[in-house]
Amino acid sequence: MVSGRFLPLPYFLLDEEFTILDYSLSASDIFMIDDNFITLVDEENRQKVSQYIQPDFSEMELELNMKTKDDPLAVFGISVQWEGNKVHILCVEKTKEVDNLSDQLIKLRSRLSETDFELLEKKEELEDAIARINKLSGPFIPLYAEAGLVPLFGDLQADKLQVIEENILYRIEEGDYEHVFFDFHAVGEITEDGKKQLGQLFETIQLMGTKTVIVGLSPSQVSGLKSKGTLQAASMASLKQAISKYVKKQNRE
Repeated sequence: MVSGRFLPLPYFLLDEEFTILDYSLSASDIFMIDDNFITLVDEENRQKVSQYIQPDFSEMELELNMKTKDDPLAVFGISVQWEGNKVHILCVEKTKEVDNLSDQLIKLRSRLSETDFELLEKKEELEDAIARINKLSGPFIPLYAEAGLVPLFGDLQADKLQVIEENILYRIEEGDYEHVFFDFHAVGEITEDGKKQLGQLFETIQLMGTKTVIVGLSPSQVSGLKSKGTLQAASMASLKQAISKYVKKQNRE
């Protein structure tokens, strides 16, 4: 296996336990390299590593908050590629991109509060920036030919789900998927209008001929959804369990 020592970006080669087997010089310039990749990830994002950097996902892209020499909470885009029982990790820093977007929001809010001049135009710019952030809270990730994954993040309100919904329905129609897994592990509060919007989304997907599978709901979320009559999809405890069940079922068929 060729070493990635001289790659121009932070690169790691890990085993299934996330032990670091090799890394680029660029990675050592940015990170305090330890024995395990997990130690480089912010505590609140470590569950995401365990959840998604798995052989079940041969290719994966996600965002992680990581600890660098200069910043204890830097945002990185992570590209994952499995090769047998080893995984290649390529890291691209996005902290500046996120900071720039946050600065835009702060400046727009400040200007809107100080003057009514060009209010409508600036309001539309602000809403567009918020919509882009909301869209990142529910990306659609193809898993294999027949199934896709929607990992949801943060609190879920109706307006956020409406933004996410447009992309999800487009991708389902374009890819002709049989199953879509909705992962709630990183979801916080679901508002009342968010529950209704979820129910409408699940019903629309089912009318398109695609089955929805929900994973990672907390007890309080399950209770709230059932009380509103919006839990119309199959539900399982873990993403790995759900994928295993439906992949095996698909193979038998």
